[in-house]
Amino acid sequence: MCDLGIALTIGSTLLGAAGSIQQAQATSAANKYNAQVQDMNAKLADRKAKDAIDRGVLEEQRKRQQVAGIQGQQRAAMAANGVDLSFGSPLDTLVDTAVMGELDALTIRTNANREAYDYKVDAVNKRAGATMSRMSASAASTGGYLDALGTVLTGGGKAYGQYKQSQIGSIG
Repeated sequence: MCDLGIALTIGSTLLGAAGSIQQAQATSAANKYNAQVQDMNAKLADRKAKDAIDRGVLEEQRKRQQVAGIQGQQRAAMAANGVDLSFGSPLDTLVDTAVMGELDALTIRTNANREAYDYKVDAVNKRAGATMSRMSASAASTGGYLDALGTVLTGGGKAYGQYKQSQIGSIG
C-alpha cells in the first residue's frame, strides 16, 4: 500500500512538473506573439509619421501656391486701377498677404511635424512594449522550468519521506 502512495506521489509530481512547463511554454508563446503584434504596430506608426510629414509638405506647398495666386490677383486688380504697387498701402497689402501666407504655411509644417512626432513616440512605445514582451517570454520559459524542477524536488522529497516511513513501518 505504501508503494502505491509513493507511486502516486511520483506521478503527481511529474504531472505537476509537466503542467508547469506547458503553462510556461503557452505564456512564452503568447508573449512572443504580443511582441510581433507590437513590432507590426510600431511599423504602422512609423508609416503614419512619414505620411503626416509628406501630407504636411504638400499642404505647405499648396498654401504657398494659393498665396502666390492671391498676390497675383491683388497685383492685377491694383494695376488695372492704375495703382502704383511699389509703395504705400498697395505694397503693404502685398507684403501682409505674403507674411500671413508664410505664417500659414509654417503653421501647416509645424502641425504636420507635431502629428509625426506623436506617431514616432507611439512607435517607440510599441517597440519598448515588444521588448518587454520578449523579455517576459524568456522569463516565463525559464520560470516554468525552474517551477517544474522545484515540483520534482518537492515531490521527490515527499516520495523519499514516504519510502523511509514505509521502511520504519516494515521493521516494527
